[in-house]
Amino acid sequence: MRTLLVASAALGLALPGVAGAAPGGLTTDRGVVQSVSGTEIVLRELDGSVVSLAVGPATRVQLNGRPALLASVQPGFVASVVHNGSRPAVVVRAFGRAASVTDRGAVTALTPTTITLRTQDGTQVTIPLDSATRFRRFGRPVHTGAARPGAFVAVTHPVGGAARVVSVLKRA
Repeated sequence: MRTLLVASAALGLALPGVAGAAPGGLTTDRGVVQSVSGTEIVLRELDGSVVSLAVGPATRVQLNGRPALLASVQPGFVASVVHNGSRPAVVVRAFGRAASVTDRGAVTALTPTTITLRTQDGTQVTIPLDSATRFRRFGRPVHTGAARPGAFVAVTHPVGGAARVVSVLKRA
């Protein structure tokens, strides 16, 4: 009996993608992200196989242990996806360094969840804000109101992700 138990445990660890089987039919697939869209994430697993997993609006996404948007998960990141068969994933946990960009411009609108800028070339850019977004002026923390419409700011954020830092360069 003991030999059978050890053999089945070893077999479970050897199977790619199913080592994380859990109660309720949940399975965890792990691998390197190949592509991401609004409806699926594609992983290349350790054995070289490629698996496409559905995602949906209820799928929770974490990037480096923090809540994130699915659009922040990029090819080349390592990810684990918890799902139940072909149903949309319950959670996607990804790890990697997201490419950051900095948008500069005059604030045209500020809400609790977004900041909109008019850049120097005249285009409007709306960037999501979340609970991790920090507002700074001269490197020191400031209240969100310092970035009211008319202020000139630099917003650093991952491509497709929420602002990490809003630096107020000139007050309104």
